[in-house]
Amino acid sequence: MYLLYEVSAWGFDWSLFLKSLRNVQPGWLAVSILATMLTYVARAFRWQVLLNRLKSVGMGPLISTNVLGFSAIFLLGRAGEVVRPLWLTRQERIPLTASVATVIVERVLDTLMLLMLFGVALVAVQLPSATEHSVAVAKMKETAWLMVALSTAGILFLFFFRSKIEWIVSYVPFAKVRSLLKNFSSGLAFLDRTSSFGLALAHTFVVWIVIVLQFWFMLLGMNFRFSVAAATLVMVGAAVGSVAQLPGIGGGFQALYIFCMTTFLNVPTEHASASALIAWISQLVPTVLAAGLYMISHGLSLKDLRTATAE
Repeated sequence: MYLLYEVSAWGFDWSLFLKSLRNVQPGWLAVSILATMLTYVARAFRWQVLLNRLKSVGMGPLISTNVLGFSAIFLLGRAGEVVRPLWLTRQERIPLTASVATVIVERVLDTLMLLMLFGVALVAVQLPSATEHSVAVAKMKETAWLMVALSTAGILFLFFFRSKIEWIVSYVPFAKVRSLLKNFSSGLAFLDRTSSFGLALAHTFVVWIVIVLQFWFMLLGMNFRFSVAAATLVMVGAAVGSVAQLPGIGGGFQALYIFCMTTFLNVPTEHASASALIAWISQLVPTVLAAGLYMISHGLSLKDLRTATAE
């Protein structure tokens, strides 16, 4: 992890690190935790739009599925991504491939919005003119453009796939594969209407505005008086880093979080490390607790999640 590298290479000041942990503002951290939970509500509204042409699903099941799914991601790493579509399939009797299709669309839209916010934040924040990380920053920009291109291509492909599904399956000789492809296409039914796609984009914007505010509130709770644009830079780095994470620990999240704080905002490594730890815990703990309470209140167990595909 990036933190361990800093500890060994630069003479990490543990007293400063511990002081940063002690000097938090509980009020702002509480607001940040509330915003974290609101992100699952915002995501549920968007998911409802994506599923609307397939089946009308209430907000309650979608919110609980999001909480269960993201708690699984926190605890299992990216392997937990499968929990949301699996649980939705079990609860709402929606074909699994259709559920997976909506989640893929979510991730593509999230990537596009994340990179748009990154570009706006880079323009709005005054970055250090000369930095030892200038090469890394340039690489981040290049990677961002590549991700924009790939995400745009992904959206165009999904439009093509949905509009040409009958033509595509006509070349598939296996009935089972044809059925899977058609079910996947049904999860893209919202693409048939421009208004539905526009509404999905609008909800994606709302989702990420809530996430930006959550990060800003958390930074205020750590006594950082940064602008919303600066908080956005840190959020983007953490979000990209979270793609690679160890179950229950994170890793990539904290590494790029610390990198952005020290590189873009000139924050001492000790302060940045303490902030990264709190940022991770303040998202993981309330999400996992909410998921646990939901499972207990509904008489569910981990076995129920593991056997979701069997029903």
